[in-house]
Amino acid sequence: MGEQSSPGPAPLLILASPLLALLALIGLVISIALLGGSSSASCGGGPATVGALDSQVPPKLVPIYQRAAAEYKLGARGPAVLAAINFVETSFGTNMATSSAGANGWMAFMPETWAEWGVDGDRDGDKDPYSAPDAIFSAANYLHDSGAPGDWWEAIFAYNHAGWYVEKVLRYEKEFSAADGHEVRVGASESCSATSAPNDAVAAMVAEADRLSQIRPHTDYVYGGSHGISPTPPNGPFDCSSAVSHLLQVAGFDNPTMDTIALLDWADRGPGQWVTIFDKPFGGDAHTFFRFDPAVTPPRERYWGTSGMWFSGHGPGWIPESTFSASYLSGFVELHPAGL
Repeated sequence: MGEQSSPGPAPLLILASPLLALLALIGLVISIALLGGSSSASCGGGPATVGALDSQVPPKLVPIYQRAAAEYKLGARGPAVLAAINFVETSFGTNMATSSAGANGWMAFMPETWAEWGVDGDRDGDKDPYSAPDAIFSAANYLHDSGAPGDWWEAIFAYNHAGWYVEKVLRYEKEFSAADGHEVRVGASESCSATSAPNDAVAAMVAEADRLSQIRPHTDYVYGGSHGISPTPPNGPFDCSSAVSHLLQVAGFDNPTMDTIALLDWADRGPGQWVTIFDKPFGGDAHTFFRFDPAVTPPRERYWGTSGMWFSGHGPGWIPESTFSASYLSGFVELHPAGL
């Protein structure tokens, strides 16, 4: 902000002139906006957006595209480009017949390309081109090494050496990057939206929450699981606080694996914009879990965590919202990761 007015005639001059008063007011409003003084979301003032995807894209695949784009630093356009390639190649995995050239799997990888760039996207110990997370993460890996996000044309051309193919992918990228009818496009993170879009960290958290929820029937709640290990192992073992710590670590926060007391000191107080941590740090019923904003996780449950009270002792997973009463939640401190 500018220097304060010095004592003297200047204030009287402003008061005496409606025009100067108006100009001063306009300047004040602009200064507040530039400094982020408004309580509403500002353009370009927060973390870079991951990019919302159109409703044509299968909802179960959206968090995989977003997390893959975040992990391989493909920028805001990454999720829509991955969705476009997936659609052009296999119609979102509905047609995975081996091509005449020998390409196969969810993202139609040639065997020699898969051998070099294939990764274990779902961290189950196996690299499988017929696994959606493995194939999509591998495509993100290959696009990054081929020049994305600096040169999307070259990166997509490397995926399939044809100009028409690049044009087709870019056409579908534009179509898939429309967000719920609002004028929001992937790659336009400087523009404002009528709704808040999750950033890379939130997308990574939701995708990892999905992954662990899928393996939940095969995991158990383990009191003290993975404490003393930072970062936590991908598949635990987890108790409530190590599960919360794990999602924060996946999101890129450089936090240790915390218990409920340490979590109270680590996080910021109050509910978050996209992510809220419920924490009861003391007592025999100490517990912690997440609540995600409904804009981040439609149409699934908003809560995620561990406990025998709803899983009969199983590990972390999505929790039906009806599980919690207002009186139960009132016993927790609401926290949030910085910036979320």
